[in-house]
Amino acid sequence: MKDICIIHGLNPLILVELGETLGRAGVNIEGLSLSTLDNSSIVHFLVADEQAAIRALKTTTLQVDSVSDVFILDKDNMQVTGKAGSFGGICKLLIENGIIIKFGYPAENNRFVFGVDNPEKITLLMRSVS
Repeated sequence: MKDICIIHGLNPLILVELGETLGRAGVNIEGLSLSTLDNSSIVHFLVADEQAAIRALKTTTLQVDSVSDVFILDKDNMQVTGKAGSFGGICKLLIENGIIIKFGYPAENNRFVFGVDNPEKITLLMRSVS
């Protein structure tokens, strides 16, 4: 799985264009975050086939800004689903172990996507605490 980030001029139809384009290409969006800053839209989304997503997006006005490896936390496996404070505790654990969190967003099937500076380190860390 990879996170793809698009930074685009403020456009109320950006999610429509993204969703329809990837849908036609058979690419499922497994998680997504949209935010705006000044006159820009910033979209992060999770896909299994980043190459197919990138090819599809080349047919649009949406340009890929970055592609990132991510750590995907399965909240059910960690037994933190619905537990108040668990998110803060997980973030604290990461930071205390020298991991820099760049972005995060929820994904399908009760998962949370973390864009971090060292996905391999977080994978090993989470194995040791589960």
